[in-house]
Amino acid sequence: MRIHFNGAAQTVTGSQYLLEVNGSRVLMECGLFQGHRAEMTDRNRTFRFDPKTVDAVLLSHAHIDHSGNLPNLVKQGYTGPIHATSATTDLADIMLCDSGHIQEADAEFVNKRRRKRGDPLVKPLYTLQ
Repeated sequence: MRIHFNGAAQTVTGSQYLLEVNGSRVLMECGLFQGHRAEMTDRNRTFRFDPKTVDAVLLSHAHIDHSGNLPNLVKQGYTGPIHATSATTDLADIMLCDSGHIQEADAEFVNKRRRKRGDPLVKPLYTLQ
């Protein structure tokens, strides 16, 4: 068995632990890293593993620092199951919709300044939809 600490290592946010056991790859947690915008953007857009190679996701609870990067994982090709209690999935549904809205609003805020300066626009990590 091998464990790869891909988030929340030397920090308390962005939990992601990739477990390799008997030829299977299970991602425990898929959290958003929260911090300064530049570091947050870089850490959340790029996984340290190929999402297409993960066999399953195990979610312990719905906090955004444990579930908030699931939409991006799927966007980047993950198609397997996400295992969680029914209470966790109910809460995660609400929290991920809210997070998508926040991602959109944050990109809109940043892009107002970028437009004025003629800088390239940013896209949200994911959207409400």
